[in-house]
Amino acid sequence: MKLQANILLRVLTPLILLAGSILLFHACQDRKTAPSKSSTPATPLSHDELKALGIEGDTPADTVATLVGQMKLWRKELETVKASNDALVQENQRLREREQNTDSRINDAINRQQTSASQQQNELLSSLQTQIQQLKGNRTTDDSLAGLGIDEPETTSGGPLRWIAPADALPTDKNGRPLQPALAFPSAMQNTAPQPEAPPPAVVKPVYTLPQNSTLIGSVAMTALLGRIPLNGSVTDPYPFKVLIGRDNLTANGIELPDIEGAVISGSATGDWTLSCVRGSLTSITFVFRDGTVRSLPAEGDKTGSGTEGNIGWLSDPHGLPCIPGERKSNAAEYIGSQFLLAGSSAAAQALANNQTTSTVEDGSITTALTGDSGQYVLGQALGGGLKESADWFKQRYGQMFDAIYVPPGQAVAIHITRQLAIDYELDGRRVNYRTAGERTGDLD
Repeated sequence: MKLQANILLRVLTPLILLAGSILLFHACQDRKTAPSKSSTPATPLSHDELKALGIEGDTPADTVATLVGQMKLWRKELETVKASNDALVQENQRLREREQNTDSRINDAINRQQTSASQQQNELLSSLQTQIQQLKGNRTTDDSLAGLGIDEPETTSGGPLRWIAPADALPTDKNGRPLQPALAFPSAMQNTAPQPEAPPPAVVKPVYTLPQNSTLIGSVAMTALLGRIPLNGSVTDPYPFKVLIGRDNLTANGIELPDIEGAVISGSATGDWTLSCVRGSLTSITFVFRDGTVRSLPAEGDKTGSGTEGNIGWLSDPHGLPCIPGERKSNAAEYIGSQFLLAGSSAAAQALANNQTTSTVEDGSITTALTGDSGQYVLGQALGGGLKESADWFKQRYGQMFDAIYVPPGQAVAIHITRQLAIDYELDGRRVNYRTAGERTGDLD
């Protein structure tokens, strides 16, 4: 009986241990899985959210790898930004230190200059005071009395000097000018030569009058009409011209001037490039009488004003066109072409020379150094200098482009008078020929 109980105990003991182990194992498993079962399951992402994140169609492993890569990239960018910020902070600190050093040097230089100027001023002042003291100590006699045989008057020691004005001195104002006129010699002693008498006024006799707005047709241009084109609204040194008016011309226009043989009109011309014509302004007219006496209008005293104010009329063609057609003349093509070639060649030569140098900028200053072929550099400088001098010479000789309108001599023109012209006969006036002194016109005697 005892043997059977031992055998049962041996069999039940392992079974009990095995059952306890199984129960303990299950309890542990339930404890581990309990939190996971109680937790809320993760909500899956929608298709739009996956597309916005850029992981559409990726597996969870791909998504994790993408996130890890982005994190690494962001860390690198963050490190780069930090490094740049550190460099900027250091550069800013260096610039501040340099600015402080520059201000310090400038202030030191200003202080040194002020100190030096003050010292020099003090030295000059001391030297001047020393010289004044020496002059005071060396002054023993009055230099103004030396060599005149006059002894220096005795003065009391320590007494102040007093100025005594001369008895014949004239009173003066605060500027030193005399209040009364000084004595003068008689006028007869100034100049014994006889004074020239003023010439008597010329005796004139009114004869004819050309009224304002008179027109003289059938005249002929004796010289060519060359009108320069105005530059910036003005003409520099316009070309003159002359127009001849015969006796028959004056009579044919209804102006009966039997004692006048003819007239010559002078003026200046300007051009109009757009219309290709010449405008003429009349400045003076000279009448020749039958006995040779000449009369020029306007007189010297009547030439008032400048430009159109001093003109006596203008020109037109026989049909009344105030601008006479002509031929265009210009040297623009030759001038511009030559200047373009010379200036362009000079610039190319300078560029060839500059291509052999290198310029560097450091601390606000530009430094140029020869780093290329020295032969090409010298050649470029030589060619550039020579071409530039040639261009300057050409520009000085030609001055500027020349544009003008040309009308040949012999052009028929009409004279339009804009001022009243008084034709007077001077009895003692100048004549072309004095050999006919006794042949005076009967109507004028």
